[in-house]
Amino acid sequence: MTSAASEVFDYDVALSYAGEDRVYVQQIAAQLQQQGIRIFYDEYAAAELWGNDLYVLLDEVYRRRARFTVVFVSRYYVSKPWTQHERQSAQARALTEVGPYLLPVRLDDSELPGLRPTVGYIDARNTSVERLVWLIEQKLSVTPGVATSRPPVLRSPRTVEQKRELLAQRPKAWEYLLYAGMLWQRRQALESKWLDHELSYARRTGQHLEDSEALTLLSSAMNDLSACSANLLRMLDPQARERAFGPPSQPGNPALIEHIATRFVEVYEEVLDIAARLRGTGVSGNMASVMDAAAHLTDTPLREIRDFIDQIIVETDTIPDRLEYDEPITITLTLTLTIDDEAMKHLDLEMERARKKLEM
Repeated sequence: MTSAASEVFDYDVALSYAGEDRVYVQQIAAQLQQQGIRIFYDEYAAAELWGNDLYVLLDEVYRRRARFTVVFVSRYYVSKPWTQHERQSAQARALTEVGPYLLPVRLDDSELPGLRPTVGYIDARNTSVERLVWLIEQKLSVTPGVATSRPPVLRSPRTVEQKRELLAQRPKAWEYLLYAGMLWQRRQALESKWLDHELSYARRTGQHLEDSEALTLLSSAMNDLSACSANLLRMLDPQARERAFGPPSQPGNPALIEHIATRFVEVYEEVLDIAARLRGTGVSGNMASVMDAAAHLTDTPLREIRDFIDQIIVETDTIPDRLEYDEPITITLTLTLTIDDEAMKHLDLEMERARKKLEM
């Protein structure tokens, strides 16, 4: 394929990156979309990716369907099999182009296999997000070819601008798209807390408890976990949903939809905070392992909540396409919160060990 003025692509830019670099790339994607640039970014293409052979589809995207591919080079990028597949497809396209096609952005000093050291790149470490977006815009402005002019299908909003556009147009089932988008945005704002939890890291609270006080804190934390489950159920209650989404054939209330989505994610945050409080409170060496074991009880429920939100987003993003065919839409999702048996056994063992030491 060679670029020509009449060449029409599905995307102006395809973004290729490793999942570990998502927080940075997400900023680029949001600003590019705000500028009206059609981008391929996996989080915005959930419906297209769902159920397809990703090996084939991603090859098509990075080899044929975009005017440019921006590659975010990092130590994570060069070590992942999927990013290697994307890179190879983009480089295969680059071989047939008269001008540049693959645009590298360095996030660290890692070398990208197959990329000559003489190829110009942008260093994200000394280039602002705004300038990088501007540079991409400049590249597009002087390069032949256009992205398809078909209007984008509105899906669950990932940005404030997308939310504003959704509420301005209010297509069929906009209520569900808004709900899914708010869940995603609210959860995304807590990713730092989630990463801390995955690392079993917690800031110190500045509080130090005697063993008996630590047991009281532990009991209180278990009660709080039970209350969290009850609050999640309240946000999923059919009556609460009907108040927000509206009765059949009637429009929903965007403020209430956003409210119940926010409260749902706040419960997720509260579970994260319970685990952090258990780990961050100062206790004796005898109780430290007990508190950590108790914090691990939240691991499975937290993943179940995250998976549930992901399912809502993926399923909801299919609604606009399904509405085009006037097919009946029934989506059933189940949230089950589980306390892992092994984690519970481990806590019991640590409690028994601590009890014996207290008796000595």
